[in-house]
Amino acid sequence: MPDQTPTANIIHPAPAGYVEYEIDIERVLRSDLPIVLDRVPIAPLVETSVLAIPQGAKGAYVLFEGGRPVYAGKTDTRHGFRERLGRHALTIQHRMNLDPGAIGFKAIRILVFSNFDVEAILMRALRDADPTALVWNASGFGSNDPGHRRETQEPADFDKQRPIDIDRPLEIQTGNYPVLGVLVNLKDRLPYTFRFQTDLREGTDKPQRFNVGHVDYRSAPSITLGEQDTVRNLLQTVLNALPPGWRATIFPDRVILYKEPESFPFAREVIVR
Repeated sequence: MPDQTPTANIIHPAPAGYVEYEIDIERVLRSDLPIVLDRVPIAPLVETSVLAIPQGAKGAYVLFEGGRPVYAGKTDTRHGFRERLGRHALTIQHRMNLDPGAIGFKAIRILVFSNFDVEAILMRALRDADPTALVWNASGFGSNDPGHRRETQEPADFDKQRPIDIDRPLEIQTGNYPVLGVLVNLKDRLPYTFRFQTDLREGTDKPQRFNVGHVDYRSAPSITLGEQDTVRNLLQTVLNALPPGWRATIFPDRVILYKEPESFPFAREVIVR
């Protein structure tokens, strides 16, 4: 016999023949979300799967590694599934100890969900089923780039455990290219943060736009790129074309190229001219 318990709060006291009925949506979500999630097939975390989601759809989602839930999150009114999952799809690329092909997702669009903490409901349900689940949630996965001059901050656990891989071959068309063009192209296409020093705007201490670059880039000779060069090789080639003093610093989650002698406590490696 089906459960006859109403999924609502009946407000008492009330006059005869009258009742106030308040739907307990949070109770429904706690009951139904894990069931719905279990029935949804895992999709690979790739661009085609993400773009198949309706534009503007938002709700809760779970990332899986090898079929195990590793991260639960939710979107908000500004960022839908496409933006959030697309960013995660980039984050998992070019990482040591991480196979992007093993990462998938489930996304649940929830109407009128904004007043409820669906992320917490999902996390509680998944951890009740497996206390070791969602290891990425407390690891700093998905955090934003902190910006220049914040390199003294300790990297997130996710980045320390799965640092970026600068020795991964890139698909490059061989030829001679200006240094600034190479740097701009790398910034646009790398799946992790790459920042490089630019000139300051005249009369200010604010940097120019990255596509303006630095006078040293613009005056440097063209460099030759080889097919399937790595980021490491490209950085070394760029540094060899620049005046002394430039250095590339490799962090667990990003790369910076600056003309400064500063050392950073959490850098994994420094490449110099």
